[in-house]
Amino acid sequence: MGKNRFNLVIFDCDGVLVDSEQIVNRIFAEMLTEVGFSITYAEMTQQFTGKSLETCLEIIEQTYNKPLPKNFVERCRKREIAALQQELQPISGITEILKQITLPKCVASNSSHRHIQLVLKLTGLLHHFHGKLYSANDVLRPKPFPDVYLYAAEQMKTNPEHCAVIEDSVPGVQAGCAAGMTVFGYAQLSDRTALAAAGAKIVFNDMRQLSQLL
Repeated sequence: MGKNRFNLVIFDCDGVLVDSEQIVNRIFAEMLTEVGFSITYAEMTQQFTGKSLETCLEIIEQTYNKPLPKNFVERCRKREIAALQQELQPISGITEILKQITLPKCVASNSSHRHIQLVLKLTGLLHHFHGKLYSANDVLRPKPFPDVYLYAAEQMKTNPEHCAVIEDSVPGVQAGCAAGMTVFGYAQLSDRTALAAAGAKIVFNDMRQLSQLL
């Protein structure tokens, strides 16, 4: 392995590569409130960041003890896509970092393949990861379970202990740690203490620091 202790860098997508979480959470909160599931943006961020859509929908239906309207997810997606197309930006510094990191890299996200492809295409980052996008939809269980990280390592033919994971959410950090990987917590928009408590080995605020940290 030479001087480098890692053979693979696995990036989460939302909040690590693209600044999509604020947009998606805002739309989700607006739409839920419109259909009678009143929730604020702050509550949304606190409860659902890093969780899969399926998990979020289950929590909402259990909390309010009633089902969401049948076409809710589709309507939500349409509005999200429109907002992402207008507002989405790559995470500050990530474009330079992806050019600097010479190690093999891939994406492992709780989002769907459709979403990952869309946001990476909109931000011009897709070419860094062609054919190396892994979704929680590929495995049985989403983060905080380790399944999607173990699947990514297996597809990339790399031992989990030689993988570095870049995460910005507690469920994501928990998933990376449960997979036996070294997790770096990106805390620009997250709670540093919570990421460290979840098991992140190094917590950092500026994406431009990443290549030195690795």
